[in-house]
Amino acid sequence: MKKLLLIISIISIGTISQSQAQEAVVIKEEGAVGDLDVEKDVSELSFRERVHFGGGISGLSFGNPTSIGISPMAGYQLTNNTVIGLGLTYQYYSINYGGSVGKLTSNLLGERIFARHYVPALSQIVGQSYLTAQVENYSNLSNNSGLSYSNPVLVGIGIGSKIGLNITVMYDLNYSSSYGAKSSPYGSAFVVQVGGFFF
Repeated sequence: MKKLLLIISIISIGTISQSQAQEAVVIKEEGAVGDLDVEKDVSELSFRERVHFGGGISGLSFGNPTSIGISPMAGYQLTNNTVIGLGLTYQYYSINYGGSVGKLTSNLLGERIFARHYVPALSQIVGQSYLTAQVENYSNLSNNSGLSYSNPVLVGIGIGSKIGLNITVMYDLNYSSSYGAKSSPYGSAFVVQVGGFFF
């Protein structure tokens, strides 16, 4: 009899606690379709919704050489994980070779094309992150014929969201610091860019 009462009590407690448990409350934005946490497929977005604008600063180096750049850019969301885009860059570059060469200063204007690919597996390790590659081309606006510049080919990794602030660290595959060769417009083979798409 005691065993029967114990079994009935356990079943009753389980039934009561299950009936008192609340179902999850889902709050939807007015007019929303589906789960708000799920990213919309870009094929469902209009052209304007897939285009984003932003900019940032790049190639920061102080000392010898000194380098600083500003760069507006526009990107197009090709797929949910891939963004391609164009940008303009103004880069100030100054280096002192000493001796007969002395100090050379350049004001550079360049164009760039880039691609970013967000990698879900990488994001699980370091947060929302992406692989990136970009090619740049510079024209020297200064009146100095002593220095010519390479076209940087940059590859690297970035951390940040698709819309918002990002930090990108890249390596310039064409980097050269020697005088007489085409120099890099950056102070180092490693280039850091801070910026992103803001609207």
